[in-house]
Amino acid sequence: MRLLATWELGLGYGHVATLAPISRALRGGGHHLTLAARTPQTALRLERDAFDLVVQGPRFAGSAPRGETLTYGQVIAAGGLVDAACAIPLVRQWLDAFERLEPALLLAEHAPLSLLAAHIAGLPARRLGPTFVAPRAHDAGASLQPWAGHGAAELAAAQQPADRAVREVCRHFGAPEPAGLGALLAGAPLHSLAWAELDHYGPDATGSYYGPLIGIEADARPEWPRGEGPRTLVYLPFDRPGSAIVAQALGGLGWPVLWHSASPPGEALPANILFSAAPIDLAAAGCEAALYVGRGGYGASAKMLAAGVPQLLLPDTLESLLLTYRLRLAGVAWSQAVSAGADAVREALRRAARDDRMRHQAARVAARHGKYSAAAMTELLVRDILAGMPG
Repeated sequence: MRLLATWELGLGYGHVATLAPISRALRGGGHHLTLAARTPQTALRLERDAFDLVVQGPRFAGSAPRGETLTYGQVIAAGGLVDAACAIPLVRQWLDAFERLEPALLLAEHAPLSLLAAHIAGLPARRLGPTFVAPRAHDAGASLQPWAGHGAAELAAAQQPADRAVREVCRHFGAPEPAGLGALLAGAPLHSLAWAELDHYGPDATGSYYGPLIGIEADARPEWPRGEGPRTLVYLPFDRPGSAIVAQALGGLGWPVLWHSASPPGEALPANILFSAAPIDLAAAGCEAALYVGRGGYGASAKMLAAGVPQLLLPDTLESLLLTYRLRLAGVAWSQAVSAGADAVREALRRAARDDRMRHQAARVAARHGKYSAAAMTELLVRDILAGMPG
């Protein structure tokens, strides 16, 4: 069978990491998988052998309305679901791609316009990914800022443009009109790649979680540098302003630090910090680390959750802020704003490193997932994806 995986929104390792193991398993079963990617070079650089073909997917060149992001419908406006006028040309490009590639099934990972095009084309589709990019249908209009207490009317108003755009685009192409975005999502079965602790919308007793299928191969195993104090693993890009503040704070503490960033540091690092441009083997490093410091990125935080490593998170996007909020509720993470300066970050590092309750809770969560096998769950996921498909 020919399958098409689509990725429209988001940057970084995570989207390719989600799709790569699934693609390998499908190809191992004799299927052909094409990836239509937001940035094909990311997939080719990180997982060149995971896909039969990588092509450029339709990409929105405009901008989403500015303002507070309250719901998933506002998140995906950045991909072109601003209104029907923006979405129609992108949907048409997807329909043309379907004709050219002739897929029997669409696998959408943070790719809402391809999902809308699949509905119009009558192409079977499955949704997969962490819950921020693949929410349950009934969470389509739920708050992405649960700590803020927005009311139902405010959330409904925030979601209204996406609901209206879905209906108007379907009307334009003469397709059945779903009631809104939630109904569109409901038409594509969801395969949630999370654990309850990683669910951006909160644990769902009615849902089934396949767990985090993180597929990026990271072989780098650098030796820990010399230093006194808890070994600290850092995944922060140096092209973000806050990284210099964190480096200053860790340099002052003198702890042994392994630091991965795809971008190099702009200046010399303290002797206790060893920089690795290559992704570090998180499972191996997690067995030796006492503390993890990151942005609240899904993939690395999931690895640390499995390893039982307490986390100090410095979120810089709504997605990372929401995941940080959930991990704090789970008792496995602290958070800190780097804008507070090096002294505040240094104190947050000390606090996280000596928090016995967080360390014990992280160990309990790791024990709960101790028998988790990404390989076994990938096999189950592929069987479930293909269930009901001809051939």
